[in-house]
Amino acid sequence: MLQRIFDFKTRTIVTISIGAALYGITGLVGIPFGPNVQIRPSIIVLTIFAVYFGPLVGFLSGFLGHMLTDMLAGWGIWWNWELSSGIFGLFCGAIYLFGNFNLRLGLCSKLHTVVLCFLGVIGFLLGYLFSGATDIILMGEPPIKIFYQVVIIFVTNSIVFLFLAMPVVLSFARANKKKSNLKIEP
Repeated sequence: MLQRIFDFKTRTIVTISIGAALYGITGLVGIPFGPNVQIRPSIIVLTIFAVYFGPLVGFLSGFLGHMLTDMLAGWGIWWNWELSSGIFGLFCGAIYLFGNFNLRLGLCSKLHTVVLCFLGVIGFLLGYLFSGATDIILMGEPPIKIFYQVVIIFVTNSIVFLFLAMPVVLSFARANKKKSNLKIEP
């Protein structure tokens, strides 16, 4: 069942707004782990919104939410790093397009789980490589500093994604599957 991702209705805009707000606010909570790097549980929020509502919602929630985090924290706008969150949300949300995947109905096979893990890690890798490259090329940052920053943020966020966000997504799938199998007794 191919699901539609470009229905830009009021519901989609509200969903993006809520996703961005939740991702942005929870993005303020983190554990410092390196140069300009924090372990952020907000990845869980972005993963849920991307998987539940698709790549468009994932991308815009990630991009706008990261922008909100940076503005509220007083760091200013770092468009390239904000795009990295959008890229991650886009890749995670791509699972939404797979046949027979629907988190609302609890339709999530082992293959879907493996593909989602792969998409999330690739989304991080591509997003952070893009951000690091633009920092080096456009902003003149030292390549060695950016290399370490990208490696640390890639590893830490991948761990949060795989070991915290994925169990939450799978819990949603299990809970929704139980709900969808209810029968009314006479």
